[in-house]
Amino acid sequence: MGTALTVQNARLPRRRENELRAAQYIRMSTDRQQYSIANQMALIASYAAEHRLEIVRSYIDEGISGLRIKNRHGLIDLLNDVQSGAADFANVLVRDVSRWGRFQDTDESAYYEFICKLAGVKVIYCAEVFENDGSPISSLWKNMKRLMAAEVSRDQSAKVFAGHCRIVGLGYRVGGVPGFALRRELIDGSGRSRGFLERGQQKALQTDRVVLRAGSPEEIAIVRWIFKSFVGGKRETAIARELNAKGVASHRGVPWNLQMIGRILRNENYIGNILYFRTSSYLRQRRVINGKAKWIRKEGALESIVPRDVFDDAQRIIERRVRQQLSSDMLLKKLRVLQLRLGTLSADAINRAKGMPCASVYERRFGNLRNAYALIGFIPPGDYSYIDTRGDRESLIQQLAAEIAADVTHVASKLIVERTGGCLALKDGSFITLRVIRCWQHPQRNCRVWTLRRSAKQHPGIAIVVRLDEQNKEPLDYILTSRDRFPERPLIMTEPVVKKRYRSRFRRSTELIRALKRRLTARHVR
Repeated sequence: MGTALTVQNARLPRRRENELRAAQYIRMSTDRQQYSIANQMALIASYAAEHRLEIVRSYIDEGISGLRIKNRHGLIDLLNDVQSGAADFANVLVRDVSRWGRFQDTDESAYYEFICKLAGVKVIYCAEVFENDGSPISSLWKNMKRLMAAEVSRDQSAKVFAGHCRIVGLGYRVGGVPGFALRRELIDGSGRSRGFLERGQQKALQTDRVVLRAGSPEEIAIVRWIFKSFVGGKRETAIARELNAKGVASHRGVPWNLQMIGRILRNENYIGNILYFRTSSYLRQRRVINGKAKWIRKEGALESIVPRDVFDDAQRIIERRVRQQLSSDMLLKKLRVLQLRLGTLSADAINRAKGMPCASVYERRFGNLRNAYALIGFIPPGDYSYIDTRGDRESLIQQLAAEIAADVTHVASKLIVERTGGCLALKDGSFITLRVIRCWQHPQRNCRVWTLRRSAKQHPGIAIVVRLDEQNKEPLDYILTSRDRFPERPLIMTEPVVKKRYRSRFRRSTELIRALKRRLTARHVR
C-alpha cells in the first residue's frame, strides 16, 4: 500500500547521559542555624530517592545572607561550572525558592536560574507545591515565592531594627567587637553576670544581654593618654607612631594607624554613652552615614573612662578641622611649597613635614599621590607604571585561572586572590600558584630582567609563572614549576638564568594546560 503510514525511525530516543545526575545547592543564613544544612540535605536526599536521582555534587554556602550573590561562593561555583560546561549533572536540587536567594530584585533570582536553563541544567525546588516545569501556573507560583522571599527579608529587617533600638535604649550593647579598653559582659534575664565574651564569641540565648564594661587599668590609661595628647596638640599619626614605638598592642592585633586613633577620639563609649545607627546598610546595600538626628543614644550606660570636658575639647578640635578643611588649590599649594623646599616628594616626607596634611588626605582628594604630583608638575623618580598595569595583570591571572579550572578536572573553580597573584585549590589539598612577573631594564647589566618574589603565605604544590614581554603587555612564556623552587629572597632573572633554572616553559596557555594535566595525572597515578 503506497499510502500506508510507516514508521521512519523505530528506535526510542536516547536518554541523556546526565539526566539522572543532580547537584544539590544548600544555603544557611547564619552560623546559629546549626541544623539547617542537615535538614536541607535530608529533604533533598528524600526527593532524590523518590525521583531516582543521584546526587553527585554539593554546593554549600554557610552563614551567608541570600540578599546578594557576593560572597556566596557555593552559588558562584555552581554557576561557573554550569557556564563552563564542567557540570556533570542535569539537575540542581534546592530546598525552596528562598534558599536559592532572597534577592530584592526578583529578576536577579530569575537570571541565575536562567543561566542554568541555557546550559541544559534544570533547577528543582524540592519542598515547593509547584513543579518547576515552565508552565504558566508554575511561573506564577515561582514569581510569587520570590516576591515573598524578598518581603520576608524586608519585614525581618524592620523588626530587627526596632528591636535593636529598644535594646540600646535600655543600655545594652548591640554589635560585635567593642573599641580599645572596652569589654563585653554577658548577663542573663535577671541581671546576673555570665562572664565576659572574648573576640569572636556570641551570646547563646536570646534572653541574654550584653553590656559594655571598662577594660584593664593599663588600657584605660592609654585611652586617657590618647585624648590628653590629642587635646595637647598632637596629631593622630604622631600618636599612632608613638604607641607603635612603645610596643602597645591594639585591640585588633595590628599596628596603630590614623584611622584607629580617629575612631577612639570620636567614640562616645568612653564617656559612658552607647550610640546606635550612626551608619546603616539597609538590606546589604550601600553603606550610608546617618545624620545626628537619627542616632539612637543612651547616656550613662557604662562607666566613664575619659572626663567629659576632655572629650568635648577633642570634638571641638575635630569639628574645627572639618570647618577649616583646605580646598584642593590650597592642598596643592602646600604640596608645591614642600617640593620646592625638599627637592622631592614622598608619602613619608609629607607625613613628617610640620603643618602639612597627611598623605592620606591627598590620596582621598586626588585618587592617589601621583595624581597630586602631576597637578603641580612634579615627576617622581622611578618607574611607577606597574601601578597603572596592576589591573591588567590581575585580569590575566583571572583569565588563566578560568582556563585551567575549565579544562582540568582536579582543580576547583574558585581563585584564591593574593596580593602577589592567586592560587587554585586541588582536590588533594595542594594548590596551583599563579604569578605574573613584569619585565624591566636593569641599569647596570643593560639587559631585560624579571623579578620573582616569594609571597608571605606559602601554598604547597605546583606553580605557574607568567613572564610578560618587554612592553609588559602580553605573556612572553609560561613557566611550569613547583612552589618549593621559589627563591627565599627576590630573584632577579635574566634570560640565561630562566633557561638554566626552568626547563618547562611554554609559549601558549594551551600547551601549558596540556603539560599541567599530564603532571597532575602522573602524580595521581603515583
